[in-house]
Amino acid sequence: MNHTNLPQPIGPYSHSTSYDNLIFVSGQIGLDPKTNNLKQGIEEQTVQIFENLKVILENNHSDITHITKTTIFITDIKQFETVNKIYGGYFGNRFPARSTIEVVSLPKGASIEIECIAVKKANK
Repeated sequence: MNHTNLPQPIGPYSHSTSYDNLIFVSGQIGLDPKTNNLKQGIEEQTVQIFENLKVILENNHSDITHITKTTIFITDIKQFETVNKIYGGYFGNRFPARSTIEVVSLPKGASIEIECIAVKKANK
């Protein structure tokens, strides 16, 4: 799916695909959609990822509250609590299933990458 107001993919992939009511969102790093540059620091990158996820999900007739599963890739597990605070702020008290994996490196030197699976909002 083509998305507006998002950074360009940095490889041969789509920001998202869907199958029936499921939305599969590719791993997102903290790229600013206006400059296509990586935000500085894990806090800014995490916030930018969630802002980009919001756009992707909206373009797929969904939103953050419809995320059912996330996978977080992080280059420094010591930043886990920092990420948790920001992450929790986006979900309130309804949390999706989640995996968190420490990795050696990420594209463009990012500190964090998040992918997710969501469902489309029910038509009313």
